[in-house]
Amino acid sequence: MSSMREAVATKLDGITRYHDHMKQKRFGFLVRPAVLIVGWFVVIVGIIAIPLPGPGWLIVFIGVAILSLELHWATRLLSWGIREYEHVTAWYASRSRAFRYSFATTSFVFVWGIVGLTAYVVWRMGGFSMLDPVMHAVM
Repeated sequence: MSSMREAVATKLDGITRYHDHMKQKRFGFLVRPAVLIVGWFVVIVGIIAIPLPGPGWLIVFIGVAILSLELHWATRLLSWGIREYEHVTAWYASRSRAFRYSFATTSFVFVWGIVGLTAYVVWRMGGFSMLDPVMHAVM
């Protein structure tokens, strides 16, 4: 089975070849600004999504991968992120099943606790007025 690094490198090579081909076309001068705009947009969406349940960090690294088509520092950051991902997954896989289940459960409860607390604070500050019937029923 191939590593995450090899899988990402294979995909990125294909995308890079296509990206370079697009730069040679008639409106190729628009490729760099479009890639930078899309890449930064995806990174920002990912950063906003990090505290929410879902793949916030994955979205950030997809944005960094898009930026790596044009920016050298993004290529280095993507390589570092992939190495760290492999280290963490190897560490996690080496733990007992009980640890993995308790870690996943604790993480799930923690994230949803933060989401709930955030929703409560925003509701108390006057936002989310559509939650009034639910919040008054629960409180």
